[in-house]
Amino acid sequence: GLEMPAMVHRLYSEKGVFVRGLADHTHWMGPHGPLLRQCGAVDGSRPNVDLLMANKQNVLVYPGGGQEILKPKKTMKYELMWKERLGFARMAIKNRYPILPCACVGTEDMLDILFDLPLSFLKGISPVSALPVAAPNSLQKIYFWFGKPIPTEKYQGDAENTEFAKELRDMTKAAIESGIKEMQAKQAEDPDRYLMARVAKDIRSAQSQAEELLKSLWGSIKVD
Repeated sequence: GLEMPAMVHRLYSEKGVFVRGLADHTHWMGPHGPLLRQCGAVDGSRPNVDLLMANKQNVLVYPGGGQEILKPKKTMKYELMWKERLGFARMAIKNRYPILPCACVGTEDMLDILFDLPLSFLKGISPVSALPVAAPNSLQKIYFWFGKPIPTEKYQGDAENTEFAKELRDMTKAAIESGIKEMQAKQAEDPDRYLMARVAKDIRSAQSQAEELLKSLWGSIKVD
């Protein structure tokens, strides 16, 4: 979820594409609800999705919902936590919307989950049973991946067909998992992955250029 503002901003500023993020119902109860609304996010209900798709809006979905955004400590980084959820697939099939699989690598490496804070006292209110308490790690580059669109026309709008929904969900999941692996491989080979290392590199480069300039100026003064 941390990458969502950056993704929305880059898509709009570089491609002119504005996306509507679907936020879990509980987000609107917090103080950040108005901020989400200003960023174009909407409550992730089926009627809202139908309305967005009827108006040909670009919809950004996290199929795992709050469980996927607030991952517990035991969960592997970048692991998809969709379980048996089919909602996003059914909505895409119903409205004959293509799915563009996308992934992000980098944000989960910036945080270390220390422990999980139980939320049993919020049972029935919170979408998660525990809140992960995190500490910052190192600032890093974020890598975005966009796959090929997955068409849904062949399902002819039959959103109640569970086999169709499962097939579409599994295809989407496989594409995203492949994209995550591709970005992790790129991340591992990137010499400019870490922000502070890049800053230090830029400082050394600037120092070197300054030294060369001073040498050149000093040489010209001695000649004169």
